[in-house]
Amino acid sequence: MAAIAAAIGGCAVTPSTETKLVQNGFEHILNQQWSEAETSLLQALESNADDPYALLNLGVVYQQTGRNEEAREMYNRVIESDTTLRAGRSNLPDERGRLLTELAQDNLDRMSRDGAY
Repeated sequence: MAAIAAAIGGCAVTPSTETKLVQNGFEHILNQQWSEAETSLLQALESNADDPYALLNLGVVYQQTGRNEEAREMYNRVIESDTTLRAGRSNLPDERGRLLTELAQDNLDRMSRDGAY
């Protein structure tokens, strides 16, 4: 089963470079362009090492490319952030609007069920 990726919903203000990089990474995830997604998300984390959207999505990239230890680290960082941010968009239709911390925990749970934990 696919890991859950998330992006910010539509913004009324001009998005920052960091936000654009996260959105770009999310779009690459939707197209299963893992290397391109990783590059964008790592660049976003250079601006803000604690961006929960970048962390969650980088966890997805790592999970989908078999780097489970790194994926767990990213998901745990999202959970530990205790953010109240929600997914404005998601690669899975029913996940939109959920807390990023919940999505990170769901991804960890999926990894555990799939024996990747």
